[in-house]
Amino acid sequence: MIYFTNKLRGREREKGIKTKMRVKLAAKLLVIAWTLMKKKEPFNPDYLNIE
Repeated sequence: MIYFTNKLRGREREKGIKTKMRVKLAAKLLVIAWTLMKKKEPFNPDYLNIE
């Protein structure tokens, strides 16, 4: 949730920005899930670099 709100900060008035950000976030999660499935590795949250 913090990541999502940080990306939206200052762009709240832009039309359709929430939907765009949700799609970008879903794509990012899909890449992570696909990579983990491909390498057959468990998810390790230590690799995330969330600010």
